[in-house]
Amino acid sequence: AGRLENAVQNEGLVSRQGGDEFIIVLEEVDKDKASQVAKRILNEFSYPFEVNSEEFFVTPSIGISIYPMDGRDEETLIKNADTAMYQAKEHGKNNYQFYSNNLDGISTWKMKLENWLRKAMEQNQLTLHYQPQLDLCTGKIVGVEALIRWNHPEYGYIAPSEFIPLAEETGLIVPLGKWILKEACEQRKAWKDKGYEDFPIAVNVSVRQFQDEHFIHFISEMLEEAGLEASYLELEITESLMQNLDNSTIILNQLKELGVLLSVDDFGTGYSSLSYLKHLPIDKIKIDKSFVDDIISHSNQ
Repeated sequence: AGRLENAVQNEGLVSRQGGDEFIIVLEEVDKDKASQVAKRILNEFSYPFEVNSEEFFVTPSIGISIYPMDGRDEETLIKNADTAMYQAKEHGKNNYQFYSNNLDGISTWKMKLENWLRKAMEQNQLTLHYQPQLDLCTGKIVGVEALIRWNHPEYGYIAPSEFIPLAEETGLIVPLGKWILKEACEQRKAWKDKGYEDFPIAVNVSVRQFQDEHFIHFISEMLEEAGLEASYLELEITESLMQNLDNSTIILNQLKELGVLLSVDDFGTGYSSLSYLKHLPIDKIKIDKSFVDDIISHSNQ
């Protein structure tokens, strides 16, 4: 908020709409003047924030609507600025976009999807499906992976590839991820009570969840509440965590101390190399399908 005030100076009003969204009202401005203020905001946020001796970078996404061409009332102006903000996010964040009628289709769908997802979490529209992992030699189940599915009452099944990136973008992935973990652990405990004791249950963990300072405490408490030993839970992390190797190593070691199993998902598509794995307490690597698709008939073999 302080940095936004510094950027806007005395040229407008800075207000917090909620969460990490702010609304800035500028008077008597054209596109050039709005661009100047937007650029000052981006410049203010080019410097890291220091929290507990750690540096954090925040990347703003700015959407701009101008009266009267983009709306004649506050509700329309805010809605259209929001639409433009989604377009800014589509361009990789850390930029600004002006509203245009051409944006309505994609961005309106994303806004609807975000609102629906919030309601879906409240109205129990989400379910977990469980995909078995088999030993090809014996046919025995050696693991189970929890996969989230969304059955919308009006639109039917919505693919995870549509709503998971949006959940990541909006921060909804944190409460959603907690629900998935609790649900999966309770199901694994129920199977264990019925005598199925030989395999862990795997759950994907996002970078946003991993960055939550209470994540380790949550995992420990959740396992205790479910009455499930840590060795029955396998957390699947992505290669993107390797970008901050020092911090990731600390958290992974803490999880390992709890007794949780750890695996790297989609290995071979991102930033990591085999050398990283020497420093991490990883139990399993899941090589991405695209990495091995043409391994037999590759032109360079």
